[in-house]
Amino acid sequence: MSSDEEIGELKVVYDFIAQGKFKKAFASATKVLDQRSPPSPEAEEEDPLRELFLFVVTKYAEQLEQEGKIEQVFEIIEQGLEYFPEHPELLNETGVRLQRYGRSLEASICFERVLLQDSRYLKAYQNLQNTKCELVERWHFRMLNDVVRNAAFRAAIESQIAEGYNEVLDIGTGTGLLSMYALQCEGIRKAAACDGSEIMVQIARDVFGANGLSDRICLFQSYSQDLKIGERFSLIVTETLDSGAFGEGILETLIHAKRHLLLPEGKIIPAKVTLYASGYQSRALTASNILINEAFIEDFSLPSNCLLSKEGTKCYDAEDIGRIQANDDFEFVTDTVVSMVVDFNDLDCLVRFQDGTEVGEVELTCLDDGLLLDGFVVWFDLQLDEHQAISTDPTTSTCWNQAIFRLNQRLPVAKDQRLKLTMSCKDGALSIAHNLNSVENQISVHEHVLEFLNDNEYYSNLTEATESLDDMEKVLDLSLFPYAGLKLLKEGKARMLFCLDQAEDLIEFVANQNDIPMGSIMLVNSLQEIFLLNDYTLDLIILQPVDVFGQINSEHFCLYQSLLGKLKPIGTVVPSSLELHGSVIESDWIVKCSRVENPELEQFQIDKYLASLETENHLDLGPFSYRNLSPTVKLADIQFDGKLHETALELALSEPTEASRVHAILYHYQIGFTPDRPLLGTDRAQSFAKRSAFIIPKSTFHGTSGDDESSSESSQIEQLYTTVLQNHGVIKCDIASVSQ
Repeated sequence: MSSDEEIGELKVVYDFIAQGKFKKAFASATKVLDQRSPPSPEAEEEDPLRELFLFVVTKYAEQLEQEGKIEQVFEIIEQGLEYFPEHPELLNETGVRLQRYGRSLEASICFERVLLQDSRYLKAYQNLQNTKCELVERWHFRMLNDVVRNAAFRAAIESQIAEGYNEVLDIGTGTGLLSMYALQCEGIRKAAACDGSEIMVQIARDVFGANGLSDRICLFQSYSQDLKIGERFSLIVTETLDSGAFGEGILETLIHAKRHLLLPEGKIIPAKVTLYASGYQSRALTASNILINEAFIEDFSLPSNCLLSKEGTKCYDAEDIGRIQANDDFEFVTDTVVSMVVDFNDLDCLVRFQDGTEVGEVELTCLDDGLLLDGFVVWFDLQLDEHQAISTDPTTSTCWNQAIFRLNQRLPVAKDQRLKLTMSCKDGALSIAHNLNSVENQISVHEHVLEFLNDNEYYSNLTEATESLDDMEKVLDLSLFPYAGLKLLKEGKARMLFCLDQAEDLIEFVANQNDIPMGSIMLVNSLQEIFLLNDYTLDLIILQPVDVFGQINSEHFCLYQSLLGKLKPIGTVVPSSLELHGSVIESDWIVKCSRVENPELEQFQIDKYLASLETENHLDLGPFSYRNLSPTVKLADIQFDGKLHETALELALSEPTEASRVHAILYHYQIGFTPDRPLLGTDRAQSFAKRSAFIIPKSTFHGTSGDDESSSESSQIEQLYTTVLQNHGVIKCDIASVSQ
């Protein structure tokens, strides 16, 4: 194809794009690619058709997704990769779509391919971190590192096999740890294991093979209810319990197992679960559930108790109460009572609780006057056999969180007041029924919006930063909720507000309460709609610099330069600056959430097969125990764009520290709303944006003291040389080297 012919064909592609006919644009673009000579690798980087083709593939894929034609989405993406097999953006977008439709393992391969080409392509880095968390959730590492739990299960399994229950089925085997315990017992006659997760079965298979046990156990990628093996076992072992005991379907699993997989006289480990309930008071837990920011309520003349999280009272959340207590933001307001006891070896008992015919009737007594009841916390004791038990009591160091049931109001209680509850687990869903919730009409909003609204200091800083502005025609407020923009409308300082429609019902409610005409508010579905505005139109742009998880808002930063084109020459952007701050820390807790740190599991080589699924960035950190090893310093200025930026920094430790105790860089942000105002940190206890941590891999210190790994970990570290990368609105911190 001649260059003139190619130009003509490309014009056809552009015409179809302008008409929104992406199927035809895709066909025309592939025609050009089929007929042209392949460019050299150097020329391919600058090939304009490469980026045009990516745009067409992306838009056509979006169109097919909207039409529900998911298989065709992957067909056209595969075609695209045939033309540009190493195109980083196309590979990354392929991974995003695979992840969206539950194909996380394939998605991770796409992201890894991108990073092999360019380790600084941080969009793929962030996507890979998220995918690893989906493949193996972070609680799995805490569970494997729980030596008390592991020892109790091991002792119970050994005891039951010694008593003759020597035909073992491990349901939900995960990495195969409980099966490994069984296979090491003398007298075991038969062993099988199953798990519904493809990745966990793959890991278990590798672990069994590495320990020379593949021929001694039958491993199935299947849920136990779907097993068709035609044989029964004398001992069933399972640890499919979440923070509320029944959330992973253990009742249904064991009912089926008792009927189809267990011998009539067989036994189940665990044998029994006992649940406890107590009332609590906690601002931190309430801030994501109901509106408690008095300044916001007063400024907008809102009725009290008018907002509720969409997730609020439907079910329970899992929270680590011990960590919240350590931050002095959790108090028990009632006594603690046994609320339910379920015998896992009694089929009739399992059926009664599963079908809801048996429930737990509970009466709690309030401890004192002047307290607020925010909800109920539930934990359990797990009796594994006659001798072994473990507890998820908040005062114990356990891998389990506790189950939190929130009220839709903060309820004042009096000393000795009695509270009646009914606890049930019908269909395996733990629930608490009571008459303590408010019956007032409430608007439901996303919990992240409530966390944002309840950050009093952020609210006051943002509204004060914009209160001096006046006589504005158009304002763009991209906050999780546009209260600053609405306040400007209410006070007559702006005439038109553009904002995202993510909290449309609440925006309309606030507008009506404050006589703000909805005609002065333009709700947009995405930032792309803002680009339809004429240039130099906006007087004020309010960004959402960070999200609730502790990440910078990559979309806002990547599109910042384009948004500036819509701002008047004398217009204002708030916030005006963002800094990354952090310190080196030691924290056994964060390590146990991030990788296998257990000599027993290292002996089984489980750590080896989970290593590829360890993550380097732990987001959304609430209160946790740690020790600062260095002062908190500024790590980097965050640039308001999507380009590559690199900052080198030396982090001096406060004193020489063993390498094995140098665990992470704990980081947060300092937000500059205006150049003349003090910075506001996200390391505050009530910040809507949580702190995060870059996990320092163990391999960082290998070779710092000879070749021996143990001597490397015991070597004394005095300084870390770090590099902070920013690209595509994502940040990453690497340890370049260390100083002894």
